[in-house]
Amino acid sequence: MFKLQYSQKEDKYEEEIKVLTDKLKEAETRAEFAERSVAKLEKTIDDLEDEVYAQKLKGKALSEELDLALNDMTTL
Repeated sequence: MFKLQYSQKEDKYEEEIKVLTDKLKEAETRAEFAERSVAKLEKTIDDLEDEVYAQKLKGKALSEELDLALNDMTTL
């Protein structure tokens, strides 16, 4: 009688362990995917920040060029 109860409890615990192990694997997979997504997003942000900086430099150079042209025109 007790042996049957213990066997049933053991089976129940083994099933719970299996379910929890599966949930853990699923959670780890989601975490890995999220980490890869974050890395890609961080790279995209870095690339966009670099592009913004480059465009600011171009804008500054154009502004300086326009200032020089305006100065040349006013000295004529």
